[in-house]
Amino acid sequence: MKYKSFISFVSRTLKRSLPILLMLRKPDLSVSFPLSVDPNRFDKTIGEVVVNNSLVTSAKMSGCSEKNGLVLYYNEYSFYSQKVVMALYEKHLPFTPHSIELTGEQYQPWFLQINPKGEVPVLQDTGKIISDSARIIDYLEDNFSNGDTPRLVPQDQGNEVKQKVTNFRNLIDNINGNVLTVGSLMHPELATGSKKIPFIKPVRSQLLNADKDSAENLKKYSKENAEARQMLLEKAENQEKKHEQLLIKDEFVKILNETEKIFDKVEAELAEHDANGSKDWWLCSDSFTVADISLTILLLRISQIGMEPYFWSDGKRPQVEKYFARVQERESYKNTAPTSFSLVKTIFKTQISLILGVSIATAVILVVRGWFLIKKLSGK
Repeated sequence: MKYKSFISFVSRTLKRSLPILLMLRKPDLSVSFPLSVDPNRFDKTIGEVVVNNSLVTSAKMSGCSEKNGLVLYYNEYSFYSQKVVMALYEKHLPFTPHSIELTGEQYQPWFLQINPKGEVPVLQDTGKIISDSARIIDYLEDNFSNGDTPRLVPQDQGNEVKQKVTNFRNLIDNINGNVLTVGSLMHPELATGSKKIPFIKPVRSQLLNADKDSAENLKKYSKENAEARQMLLEKAENQEKKHEQLLIKDEFVKILNETEKIFDKVEAELAEHDANGSKDWWLCSDSFTVADISLTILLLRISQIGMEPYFWSDGKRPQVEKYFARVQERESYKNTAPTSFSLVKTIFKTQISLILGVSIATAVILVVRGWFLIKKLSGK
């Protein structure tokens, strides 16, 4: 009885306090729009940029130490960071994760020394810096594909399979997970499925407000950082335009329609494998490839924002639905997808000064409350 009473007390208190804690956080810009965008389409490189317009640059900068091995600057909720994380696990490559809080840390001078655009992910390989998720994965494939390190683009299955992997990767990478995310927040009537970590109810409200305010926040950062001022002002201008464009429901529906066309091609490819008796194949072959990474992270994000009914569930695209259930059993997926615990950890980390301001006992209660409330809110 005492245990049940404690849990009841903890749950009630967190239900009141978690939204407040989330509101007290600085605005999260993890789903803000990119700097350079073709006015006729949304750019697919949100959160990424090539340092100094090149694939690799020297890491001999004041803010970037010469560490041995692979160091990944990332955020575990970043759509593009997740692609790189999954690739690293698929290739069994050890790396040192360096989490960047997308609440302004990406615009600190030390990080701008690593990536002048202030965006994640960025890979540091001893004296080299590589940015942009696609370029990072290509770098890993080109430099770490010997011995026990699996290839993500098969070299022993003929040019047809190799070309198919490339084509599907490019096709899927044209779908912008961040655009889908923000659009689902602005037009919730189109996202009718259950919401997953981290897009539970109080977080969705916060992210929507953060996207609305991100242009002004970027302008504030520009006043604090003279060297990055022009870049930040350009990002702010671009964000304002993209925010206004996505507010128009018809514009978002156009993006969803284009996404559906790509899913039709994925469904047809998977169905062809079934028809040929290749039930154990992934998207392009019996090997898990870079195209599968792109597809998996996209499916993960769509599932998180509650848009499965729009794209595949309830028999709409049964092959895609079966694929997603299967890929969730891979260790690389389990190591990439954020969990309930990771969200509690994030809340605790970002609110540590507030928590320490009360008491250790209260801090423990807050964490326990967070766990139970997140479990309760995850489906809504």
